Amino acid sequence: MDQAAFIEESLKLSKGVLSHDGALVVRTGSATGRSTKERFVVAHPSLKEEIHWGAVNQPIEVEKAQQIFKSIESFIEKQSHSYEVTKYVGCFKVTVKTLCPWHAAFAQNMFRASYIESLRAQVPDDIHIQIFHVPENRVMDLGLDFPYEKVIVLDPQTLKVGIVGTAYAGEIKKSAFTLCNYLFPKYGIFPMHASANCLEDGTNSSVLFGLSGTGKTTLSADPDRCLIGDDEIVWSKSGISNLEGGCYAKLIRLSQKDEPEIYKAANRFGAILENVAFNPETREIDFFDDSITENTRASYPLEALDCVYDQTKEAEAPRSIVFLTADAFGALPAVAKLDSWQAQYHFISGYTAKVAGTEIGVKEPQATFSACFGAPFMPRPASVYGDLLAQYMERSGASVWLLNTGWVKGYGKSDRFPIPVSRSLLKAIQSGELDKAPMETHPIFGFQVPTSVPGVDSQWLEIPLGEATRDLAKRFIDNANALGSAISKEVIQKGGPHI
Repeated sequence: MDQAAFIEESLKLSKGVLSHDGALVVRTGSATGRSTKERFVVAHPSLKEEIHWGAVNQPIEVEKAQQIFKSIESFIEKQSHSYEVTKYVGCFKVTVKTLCPWHAAFAQNMFRASYIESLRAQVPDDIHIQIFHVPENRVMDLGLDFPYEKVIVLDPQTLKVGIVGTAYAGEIKKSAFTLCNYLFPKYGIFPMHASANCLEDGTNSSVLFGLSGTGKTTLSADPDRCLIGDDEIVWSKSGISNLEGGCYAKLIRLSQKDEPEIYKAANRFGAILENVAFNPETREIDFFDDSITENTRASYPLEALDCVYDQTKEAEAPRSIVFLTADAFGALPAVAKLDSWQAQYHFISGYTAKVAGTEIGVKEPQATFSACFGAPFMPRPASVYGDLLAQYMERSGASVWLLNTGWVKGYGKSDRFPIPVSRSLLKAIQSGELDKAPMETHPIFGFQVPTSVPGVDSQWLEIPLGEATRDLAKRFIDNANALGSAISKEVIQKGGPHI
């Protein structure tokens, strides 16, 4: 079935309705974000040292996992209707078998039609990821004795994923991404939870790391540059490329004025809108309505955007690397330049705020440290990805920046930095203009803070130095000490804050 057929089937089965502009509007039930406590990784003995086990990568016994996979696959086979999509994630084949047609349409949007030859040439193995998806039934409906009504199981050895009891489509793409992030380091390739864009010819590329809600999708959609990808990027010895074939954009407070590219892509036939509110008579979407969830989403193919870099080849290695953070305490400046030690420190730290709705139970921003700006999707020890960053960064000579898209004076005390301000600062980074700006050394964090930027009002360039900044520095120090072998003492000493 093609995309139109999946959408027609969804309408026929009353799984969604069409919006005024032709997008498919769906509901995901109680699961409006990623499930964390119900997510497990199969604990094969051979993976003991390869996986960073803990609250994120919870181990599940091999025998129990095999039982779960057998039950899921059998349950799907017994149904009168199931839907299958086979495409690529990066250079790896991926097959999604689901009981829901709109989730098949989601997979059709999000995965690649083909792989990039130069990337595939660096992976000597034939790899096939399989995702078995039962979104509308509970685990007990499959005859399984399990403490939760839903479950996500990932097996890095067999490359199988089982998803039961959650209709949140992000589980499909993030599970595939997680397995890719386990696989790529074996081949010396650096997978990144990041967006990226470049000039039309693939030069002057820029990578933007960040957790959900920090602005990866928004800031990478630039009418003056070509999008490489908005969430999952891979850096190989021959350049950078997109693992995906589509975008999964946050929609809350989306406006045509501030984000015209995303607005146009989300409001068209083929796009899938999750949990948005709409007028039942006119079918017009209210992107400012968060009555269902803050984590409203749109899935759409890359071709829905006007300027997308050629997805059949890699772009040049990045000239600039940007760590996006949504600081919730008004403790960080809008932008800062990092040296190589600070870059490693902040990458391993991965500070931001959890944004409401992205994970179930999070109602307002909370300070968090997520190693590599994506700990939930980076199953190996953080030091593996940190070493790859250092190697590729040294090879490319890229400049590294911290860009704060959070709350100017702190959550509840002020608004977030305006999108146009963040865009202006990013443009100055990507053009090299910000390298020439006058800088001031931060007395606590030690990074270089621009004090004047053409086209940016000075009110946005103030350097917070109060109690909130000292408190945040203490959090960084405590987090680094808790990381153990994931971060070296030298990186802590040379790259971290000093109170």
